[in-house]
Amino acid sequence: MWRRAVAFLIDLLPLAVLAGVENAVGIAENEIVGVLNLLLLIIYFAGMNYQFGGTLGKRIMGLRIALPSSPNVVPQLIGRSFVKICCLVPPLATVYGLVAIWREDGRSFADFIAGTMVVDVATLTTPRRLSLSGRLLATALALVVPWVLLIALIVCLFGMILIEELLKNL
Repeated sequence: MWRRAVAFLIDLLPLAVLAGVENAVGIAENEIVGVLNLLLLIIYFAGMNYQFGGTLGKRIMGLRIALPSSPNVVPQLIGRSFVKICCLVPPLATVYGLVAIWREDGRSFADFIAGTMVVDVATLTTPRRLSLSGRLLATALALVVPWVLLIALIVCLFGMILIEELLKNL
């Protein structure tokens, strides 16, 4: 389970850099840029999963997506990506994580949407389940980490706004 979380964070790093550049250039508040970023994320997640069986983060962490044998796999992967992105909001992120942590097969909401399962590349089986103590620790992290990340994002945004205002006054 921890490898899935790390893989997702790796996948979000380019988005964080892009957001920083957009803010520095002054286009971050533009609604069109926001919609383009959302589309870019959906295309990234769905396209990488379709083409390579997993995103860059999943490949680094030795995971891949077991795709359903269906003619509708692309719409399913787009739905999977959309659900995953929508679950970035802290209350949903917590529930999203808890479902994957406590289910026997480790599947998340996004996996249900697409009929997929995350598997270990070496064994092509679901990654080894966490022990009870591991699941309890993961639960604690799922309850805390999304909120910490949200607070960090807010602090960064206010910091950037403050720096921008200070630079204007120079």
